[in-house]
Amino acid sequence: MKSLILRQKMMEKVLFALIPIAIFAIYLFGWRVLAVIFVSNLFAFVSEYLFVRKKKVAKVSTAVFVTGSLLALTLPPTIPLWIAAVGSIVAITFGKMVFGGFGMNVFNPAIVGRTFIYVSFPNAMTMNWVEPLQKFPGGLTFWQNKDLITTATPIATLQNTTGSTDLPRLLLGTISGSAGETSAILIILAGIYLLVSKTAKWQPILAVIISFVIFTIIFYQTDPLPFLLSGGLLFGAVFMITDPVSMPKNKYSIWIYGILVGFLTVFIRKYSLFSEGFMFALLIGNTFMPIIEYGLNKAKVK
Repeated sequence: MKSLILRQKMMEKVLFALIPIAIFAIYLFGWRVLAVIFVSNLFAFVSEYLFVRKKKVAKVSTAVFVTGSLLALTLPPTIPLWIAAVGSIVAITFGKMVFGGFGMNVFNPAIVGRTFIYVSFPNAMTMNWVEPLQKFPGGLTFWQNKDLITTATPIATLQNTTGSTDLPRLLLGTISGSAGETSAILIILAGIYLLVSKTAKWQPILAVIISFVIFTIIFYQTDPLPFLLSGGLLFGAVFMITDPVSMPKNKYSIWIYGILVGFLTVFIRKYSLFSEGFMFALLIGNTFMPIIEYGLNKAKVK
């Protein structure tokens, strides 16, 4: 299979940054998380291979595994495996290959896949949550914790009450939620690694976080830290908004991009039925940023 893969060092670094997050997700929720990751990556790989198999260089990009892993880690641990497979097929087919393959996609493929699943299978994405296994060896000896909980995730609780939640648990990640989005500490460490290794740019991360914090204070008039540490904002800020393909290239556009996504995340969370607004915010940002960047470049030329 190695001969079928086009190695990309930058994408390999992203995968390396995801390993601790994936291991901790298995520890919290059981080995079923690994099955979701495997299925997601398998169908992502097969989907891209079907498009490139007749090309002169019939190789699948390493980026396909980044898409598959990111998608899997943004899904609930209880997600049916066939839904994870459908999400990967949609992510690669409609988020990447219809635009011409790697380097040509306008949207972040993983977000395209997750949004499709979220809209098409809302019960699977929002109704069943697993209580994390905290005492060693945690989920390392379980396929999946059978103690399903019906209480809302921390972000939904904050949305409904604008109250505080347990910050230490949010930092560590011993909370219910999507498999890879719970541990703020591991996500922050992964972000530091990506920045130090020059795999990601700091500007979009800082822009989206500053924007999110400011507009959370404006809209909710409360401490923004629990909101920042809950849900997929932090994970998305580190791994998705920094996607070099779908991110703008102009330095001013990058700041506008981050600010726009941060604002839209808060706005959608506040005024829509969706407690998690980042994925919609990023898709909107991906949609309009080429036009905004073109306008900025045009003005610069004049």
